[in-house]
Amino acid sequence: MTPSSSSGTCHPGHIGDPALRGSWYEIDLGAIRHNYRQLRACLRPEVKIYACLKRNGYGCGAAAVAAALASEGAHGFAVASLLDAISMRNTGITGPILLYPGALPTAWPMIEALDLTISISSIEELERWRARRSNIRVFIKVDLGFFRAGATPREAVRLLALASACRDVRLEGVYAHLSELPTSKPSDATDQFTRMLAILKEAGARGIRPEVAMISSTESVLAHPEMDLDAVDPGALLVGLSEAAIPIRHLALRPALKTISTSLVAVKHVDASLGPVPEIPGFYAGMRLGVVNFGWGDGYPRKVPDKAQALIGGKRVRLLPPAHLEHLRVDLTEVPDARFGDQVVLLGRQCGEDITHEEVASLWGTDLVGLYGQLRDHVPRIYT
Repeated sequence: MTPSSSSGTCHPGHIGDPALRGSWYEIDLGAIRHNYRQLRACLRPEVKIYACLKRNGYGCGAAAVAAALASEGAHGFAVASLLDAISMRNTGITGPILLYPGALPTAWPMIEALDLTISISSIEELERWRARRSNIRVFIKVDLGFFRAGATPREAVRLLALASACRDVRLEGVYAHLSELPTSKPSDATDQFTRMLAILKEAGARGIRPEVAMISSTESVLAHPEMDLDAVDPGALLVGLSEAAIPIRHLALRPALKTISTSLVAVKHVDASLGPVPEIPGFYAGMRLGVVNFGWGDGYPRKVPDKAQALIGGKRVRLLPPAHLEHLRVDLTEVPDARFGDQVVLLGRQCGEDITHEEVASLWGTDLVGLYGQLRDHVPRIYT
């Protein structure tokens, strides 16, 4: 697909509006809606879904993704960046937005204007926010063994009690995330869930349990159905990524990222007037050389992988080292009809040939979630 068309083409042409930069991501909002429906169908009707759209909706654009999910009935959203929350409100999202740890009390005027809910991990944090402004809406975050943000289980009930007692605090929920540390074992999930249940039991006995308790992100939603509490907050699942090694729930997910596309911005024959051919793998005299409008500043690896390829005219072509800030070289010898302005597909399908997510992630030295995390916000997105 090019920015001027709505379907794939075997004769890619000049890149025009709206992708003025000549490179773009194609994001399938239909896939995101499908993934949400798959999730909704496996949850009890009363379980709310807070769609986790951190890192600008996993690189897919938090505002557009939120709009698609709101149309499907998502109860609320969760982000770490205030900038993502701003973009979502500016798009017309009116549902609850939970800010994961990241915002500071100095940002209170914007948080209040956007009607956001903040995360609190300690008594000190609560006091700092209250000193800045009254009438704050909060979720208490608990650290069950992730060693990241959140109150320890020993301090969690005390923090819940203090927040409940403050007339200028609206305590809306309590949440935690299971450990994703490399040292985590499968049995750790059960231990952490037990800690969460103990906190909720004590809070309930003291009459301070919030309306919403939440622990399930993508992995726990798929692998631990017993952890569905009042709400879940998966993220990767919604863009089509399963992070569960041994899922109990098998959802038919579809990837949101359809293509990473760019264009040829120069084409030439390598002749003797250029001087000696560089002693770099892939360069040779007489070759047809192209320049691609995408580089390591756009998220491509700084070191071009040995087997890196792209699609031009439906054929695989070799990408050549080294990578530059905004450009790559490509060997066009096998596509003699390639011309200035033609579409170049770095990920996705073109004329029946496919460069898969798994192939790109492996070559780029990451996993599928890491691939989405490397999508850059300055690269335009086309939504289908």
